[in-house]
Amino acid sequence: MATYQLKPDLLLQKVADEMVLLEPESGEYFTLNSVGADMLELMQEGKSAPEIAQHIATDYDVPAAQVQADLDELLKQLEEANLADLVSD
Repeated sequence: MATYQLKPDLLLQKVADEMVLLEPESGEYFTLNSVGADMLELMQEGKSAPEIAQHIATDYDVPAAQVQADLDELLKQLEEANLADLVSD
């Protein structure tokens, strides 16, 4: 299971149910919906990907496998946008 870590200089701000991410070097903003915001908050708490998926699945009453696929996609997009690093595979 791949493990990702958010870039240390990344700025995050929760606004209503969404989360805004600012990459300070490029000045680019990114916005996550409430589910993505919840996923990042759990990630920052040090939860593993399976723990995050189970928590979100319970909170939103959706299958854990679907949440895991969505989480994997979010983490891949964060890495591609240079907002997170893969720390183990």
